[in-house]
Amino acid sequence: MKPHDVTRGITVGCGLLLTVLAPTIAYADTEQPKTGIEWLLECTRPSLDRLDPEVLERTQCGIVTAPLDHATPALGTLSFDITRVGAKQPLARQGALFVHPGGPGVDAGGAFAVHLATVWKHYATQPAWGKTYRALADTYDVIEIAPRGLGNLPGSRLECRSDASLMPQGDVTEDRSERNLTAMRHNARVIADACAKHPLTPYITSEQTARDLEFVRRQLGELRFNYLGIGYGTWLGAWYGGLFPEQLGRMVLDSNIDWTSSFEHASLIVAREKERIFDHFVAIPAASNPQVYQLGNTQEAVRQVFLALHPTVRAALRSNNRYYSDPAGLMSAHVLSRWLQETPDADDLTLQARARAYVFSPEAVIEHRAKSLFGLLLQRVREPLQPNVPTPGPLRLSAAESVRNAMLCSDSVYSNEAFWAQTEAEYAVKYPIAGSFLEGRQCTAWPPRTANPLPHKRLAELENLLMVQADFDDQAPAIGAAWAFERTLPASRVLLKGAYLHGVSFSGASACVSQWVGEYLVHGTMPPRSTLCSDGHDGARPRLRPFFTENDPLR
Repeated sequence: MKPHDVTRGITVGCGLLLTVLAPTIAYADTEQPKTGIEWLLECTRPSLDRLDPEVLERTQCGIVTAPLDHATPALGTLSFDITRVGAKQPLARQGALFVHPGGPGVDAGGAFAVHLATVWKHYATQPAWGKTYRALADTYDVIEIAPRGLGNLPGSRLECRSDASLMPQGDVTEDRSERNLTAMRHNARVIADACAKHPLTPYITSEQTARDLEFVRRQLGELRFNYLGIGYGTWLGAWYGGLFPEQLGRMVLDSNIDWTSSFEHASLIVAREKERIFDHFVAIPAASNPQVYQLGNTQEAVRQVFLALHPTVRAALRSNNRYYSDPAGLMSAHVLSRWLQETPDADDLTLQARARAYVFSPEAVIEHRAKSLFGLLLQRVREPLQPNVPTPGPLRLSAAESVRNAMLCSDSVYSNEAFWAQTEAEYAVKYPIAGSFLEGRQCTAWPPRTANPLPHKRLAELENLLMVQADFDDQAPAIGAAWAFERTLPASRVLLKGAYLHGVSFSGASACVSQWVGEYLVHGTMPPRSTLCSDGHDGARPRLRPFFTENDPLR
């Protein structure tokens, strides 16, 4: 990867790799700190399976130094990374598309920008809409910036640390004992206390990050802010659109969180969506094909198989959207649960050998998937640390975890401990497939504050917003996206019917979606307000976005 030529109209900062003073230091009588962008000569190659040399040749990386607080620049600065993939034909360049892959707290290291540019090259060869994507690849840069709080320069990295110890904690759905609930509440307080006290935390918000985007736009000299955001990126994009509607060009919000509400609300609707996905992709097909799946001939019988699993197996199956949404996953869990109960002392080699010899299904494809998922579930059962459960001992959160906590807890106001305790108890019974884990549990212990609301009413007045959504999405449920859509009258929405997907645009799941999104980004052609695409249904198999597939409700 190499730096871009400065003749392309890029404003490049100089002398920016200076030590950044701690955020608590004021600059009342000194020169304001320098800000800008410094493009680097060498870049770390992004972590992708296949890297296109031609795309890498057009890729450069840099460091942005921005105000710590955009409202009070004299407080100091912080730095974060930037990646840009240049247009294939710089002399014909029309602008840039800013992109955000999700999160919060996810640093893709520029991989998302490189991924999109590579996908556009592939799409340019398609007969139906290749011309559109050829124009997009030829004339638009792709810009990706890392979240604030993940920078490597002094004063730019948020890491929540504490000598207070986290208590051992089990899965809160499977273990509703007072001892485990006490540990959960204690751990939430320790995390909240450590993160809230960090001097960077007050400035790690979506509002400040949206202002970072505007800062970078101005530094690059871009006349308009064009944007594609996925998952949490829709929340961030809505922030930008609400703050800077006059600068907004074309915006695509894909797999939408309900940005007219709160993170708490986004967390509360996930359980209902997980149950819906289980019923649609597991219970219905399994009951319709009892000879193939051998899980029962009614939807209720299939659900009872899940509920009768050994608690550790049930927690393992629930821990990943790939496992719980596949009938083959439930088949594997059913057999593993029975064997663990029959021979609790059996070692892993013995269990794996039994699984290789066992016939899960008469259908070869299902048989292969069940055997593969058996090994994954066994590994998850044996892991001493469960997903969504903090590590016991002194608190040592990574920068990504710390930024995630700061964003979740600073952006929205949460209900009190009593509400969450009651809700978790209800969810454990009402939504047994999904469980009672709720994102942002530690935010109930966050110090009292007044969170600035997302200015979505200004966004609702704009006509240059395209929303994209899959019918099924347990990370950003379609019902939440629908609420945002109904409150944003000028917007258009493309809904991919029957598909289970997070991150629909450029996923390869739907030619219909790809064509609409491409036409909008290149030509500004908006689809009808409510547009359905129906070419993404893939039977009973869920389709997960290839770039990010982790089980994360806000991604």
